[in-house]
Amino acid sequence: MYKKQCRINSVSITAETTHLVLRVMLVAALAFSAILAQTAIAQEVFVQTGFEKETKGKTPKDWEVRGNQFKVTDDVVKTDKKSLGILGGADDDRTGVAIETDNPIITVEFWVYIKSGGRSFNLKVISSDNIAQNNGGVYINWNANAVRLFDGGAWQPIDDFETDTWRYVRVVSDVSKSQFDFYAGDDRNETLKDRGKKGLPFRNAAIGPVTKWVAFHVYGFAAPGYVDDLLIYEGDEPLNLAVDPVGKLATVWGHIKGHSALH
Repeated sequence: MYKKQCRINSVSITAETTHLVLRVMLVAALAFSAILAQTAIAQEVFVQTGFEKETKGKTPKDWEVRGNQFKVTDDVVKTDKKSLGILGGADDDRTGVAIETDNPIITVEFWVYIKSGGRSFNLKVISSDNIAQNNGGVYINWNANAVRLFDGGAWQPIDDFETDTWRYVRVVSDVSKSQFDFYAGDDRNETLKDRGKKGLPFRNAAIGPVTKWVAFHVYGFAAPGYVDDLLIYEGDEPLNLAVDPVGKLATVWGHIKGHSALH
């Protein structure tokens, strides 16, 4: 009788221990999920678009635009059915989106296709309130088989850049240092593994403490370019695109700005 009672007590203690371990694991899992959610929410997404919801032949809705040669097109496309064509324009024509942030670091990613034949478009990541300002931020350009930066005095080569094919680009701009990093590859995964070109100078020191605009700009334009799957977000940590935006991290995507191209 005593041995039987001992076995019963042993089974009871084992069950209670198992339940306790399970409860501890559940609490730990919930706490870890909360930490992940807080981290993700802190990384605000400003634009994520493949231009599929935009009207062909027009510029993206709610973007700031000067000129009429920035058009959503289906002529040269990387993913799905549409891209943004930067097809020409007068000097200083541009199109872009406003950024509202307290974070000095902004990342811009996109697919890019440059047609051979000469100078194509510029990318500006601007710390001025004025989208027309060229100083105080990232100022790079695609020209024939090269990508270059303007350092305030002259164009300087960053890297070779193959034309007439799609390449993926990632630009990480740090306004606090007036510097940026440039990465490129045959796809996003390769680009994220790229050692890149780091500590590249802005075109003159930053004007403000944070990024105000991301814009595509033309000057001395000769060769059309195309952009697809544009992604703009805070920080230098790569955004996890494997997460379903209407799934586990729906709260993150709920923070997308009103000027986002998703509207």
